[in-house]
Amino acid sequence: MIGVRDATGGYKQIGEFPAYGMEPHDIALLADGRVMAIANGGIRTHPHRGADELNLAEMQPSLVYVDVATGDLLEEHRLAPELHQLSIRHLALGADDTVVFGCQYRGPEGDAPALIGFHRRGETPVIVEAPGPMQSALRNYIGSVAADRSGGIVAASAPKGGHVTYWDVASRRYLGACDLRDGCGLAPTHRSASFLLTSGEGWLVTAGPRGAVSRRASQFHWDNHAILVR
Repeated sequence: MIGVRDATGGYKQIGEFPAYGMEPHDIALLADGRVMAIANGGIRTHPHRGADELNLAEMQPSLVYVDVATGDLLEEHRLAPELHQLSIRHLALGADDTVVFGCQYRGPEGDAPALIGFHRRGETPVIVEAPGPMQSALRNYIGSVAADRSGGIVAASAPKGGHVTYWDVASRRYLGACDLRDGCGLAPTHRSASFLLTSGEGWLVTAGPRGAVSRRASQFHWDNHAILVR
């Protein structure tokens, strides 16, 4: 389920609607403010089983679009059957309502499937590989996805691999990567093609496809995600 809360009234819950899939993990509103994209990871857990993942053999992740005013399902997209263990975890909204999503693979470690997907409503999702050895270096795990200020470039972090990758939204093309150990949190800055990267080792890095602009240490061990408060 997706809960709806009133941000002006103490975050009181005022409604809810179905996610039309198991384990909704990330959400974003499209430009019209009425349609929501939902990343359903597809993994079943149980409160009495801790972090055990109970359905990896038959998990069914999905990307769905829901009308937030009515709760109606508008579109549902699942990946190819051979990719049913590619859990759709995080997403960002790029230019022209392009949803860019990052996945975490729950199948055999040696498979190293593509992890970055692109989708626009009415089309078929496209999953794109990183070139050469970078694909396996991502370690089957994308931790965060964020679009830059222009919506034309997306960053996707791979904290287990120690990399942050960059992608062109329009062409779905890999633009490059930078190294950042345990780097997961991503947020756009107020400049195009620029992101704030955070690391569990305490680093705060401003970087983009052309490389790092600044890097400084902090006293904090940053967790998985960051947002820009406009």
